[in-house]
Amino acid sequence: MEAKALIWMVCLAVAGLALSGTPAAAGLLAGEARVSITPSLAQFPTISLGGFGDRMGKPAQSVHDDIYCRALVLSDGSTKLALVATDLLVIAPGMKEAVLAKLQGLGFDQGNLLLAAAHNHSSPECLHPGGDVWPLAFGKFHPQFYEWMNCRLAEAVRAAHARLQPAQLGFASAPLAGFNRNRRSTGGGLIDPTLTVMKVATREAKPHLLALVVNFTAHPTMLGGDSFIISGEWPGAMARALEARLAGGSALFFNGTQGDQTTSGSFGSGLERINNYGKALAERAWQLARGVKMASPVRLAASSVLWELPPYEVSPAFIESTGEEYQMTPEGARQLFSQLFPAQVRLQALRVGDGVFMAVPGEAIVELGLAMKKDARAAGARYPAAVGLANSYIGYILSPDQYRLGGYESGTSFYGPELGSRLVAEMGRTVQPLFAKGRP
Repeated sequence: MEAKALIWMVCLAVAGLALSGTPAAAGLLAGEARVSITPSLAQFPTISLGGFGDRMGKPAQSVHDDIYCRALVLSDGSTKLALVATDLLVIAPGMKEAVLAKLQGLGFDQGNLLLAAAHNHSSPECLHPGGDVWPLAFGKFHPQFYEWMNCRLAEAVRAAHARLQPAQLGFASAPLAGFNRNRRSTGGGLIDPTLTVMKVATREAKPHLLALVVNFTAHPTMLGGDSFIISGEWPGAMARALEARLAGGSALFFNGTQGDQTTSGSFGSGLERINNYGKALAERAWQLARGVKMASPVRLAASSVLWELPPYEVSPAFIESTGEEYQMTPEGARQLFSQLFPAQVRLQALRVGDGVFMAVPGEAIVELGLAMKKDARAAGARYPAAVGLANSYIGYILSPDQYRLGGYESGTSFYGPELGSRLVAEMGRTVQPLFAKGRP
């Protein structure tokens, strides 16, 4: 236990968590940027869309609306954080490291840069190196597209960093009824209806808004497997509606622990539905943001832990769900898991004032997200936000009971029944130091 504790403290130090001292008196600096990550289909004619195996890897046909990477950089003079939201399906293993390599000299590392995907099923895939061995699940890996994408993500962070200026920020959260439901339950089921907003503005006599960060929990799957158009889906529609009011600022969307959460409500169908849902969610976020109390300076801190994952395991539900969709046998899966998914992954938590962003490297179910939020509140966070699909991808993450229940989510969980319980415990240990008495 003593050796494990020592390793953990070393990881925190390497991640850039200051274990003593106070925030810089100069106050908060913030910068934002928005960069298109919409590929040219003339340049990349073979890239496919992610998230639906029944697309059979067929290439994207057209672009309905642009997709983006949005970056927000915060600094208090001693601690620097980068929140990066993308309209992608997942952050493939290795992508964050590739982006960080392009940001050398700016002070970013594994601990203070959070890179997340909206889990948008209408965005290009072909970014996962495992696509060469399991193309139906990840799209055939496209090295040139991978390099292009990582350059664009780094460009967004660099642009946001270059725009740092005196700023102030604040949080608000509220339950939002009728926008999501539990897709694994026919009788309602557990949901997380919480809408959380972080508002960032300049520190002027007449401040203008720089960014809104929105955290909500639901799958972006309104456009199904029969759609071959590139789109930001409802998160993209929400961001566009908010940015129309921001007058040049950026709206970052961070999905929550959406493993068993999907959209709900009567918003039409097809493209009409994604626009109506996105605009309705944007309106709720905007109204919530209007009541935010702003502050500067605010406390910034980062914590990260290198987490050794449980051994790879093929779920009993694999063959009845995932194996059929993605044409994979359990035997084949066992042989390929080591090529597809990491044996260890970094958990990360970023403190911003009274809020904390907890980076989850996959699709955790809402039961786990609610547990992580509860633990974060107990540690001292007033506004905890679980950020799914962050920094890497290890598949679905379930509680032991839900894992044994079976179904699609269990079939795409690759580390056994205890993965979710271990995640909650490890995330609690990651968050705790950020709010410990006397810490920054």
